[in-house]
Amino acid sequence: MRALMLLALSTSIGILPGTVVAADSVFTGVFQGTGRACSGALYVRTKTIEWNSTYSICKSTPYEVLEKNSDSDHERIVFRLKKPSRQCRYPIVEVERAGTYNWNVSGYQSLEGFQKRDLPGWSNSPLPEKQTMSCPMTKMD
Repeated sequence: MRALMLLALSTSIGILPGTVVAADSVFTGVFQGTGRACSGALYVRTKTIEWNSTYSICKSTPYEVLEKNSDSDHERIVFRLKKPSRQCRYPIVEVERAGTYNWNVSGYQSLEGFQKRDLPGWSNSPLPEKQTMSCPMTKMD
């Protein structure tokens, strides 16, 4: 019964267990960071992701899609890097459209940090393990 409920829930949100879901073309491409901490780029390909910034270097690695919303009024996707490199501080990456070419890209140090991001004890916490990085980016054509 529990397995049936899990399957029904997974189907309703569009992700089946064990399936590999690639990013839609809306989410693939090069996203250029701005500002001191966000200088660099996010590269999203159909099977790999790479994010290089001033304080974190996530070399090209396969990913898993944790959440995806392709609605034109709220395009958003969340990736989990499967094999983050040693210098990668943010193995969970959230990409959300903010305008025609503008995107908000946020990095989380753990799945727990991503899941609890809106809780008072996690949001803006001074603890190193709870820190996130949020970068305004421009998608290059």
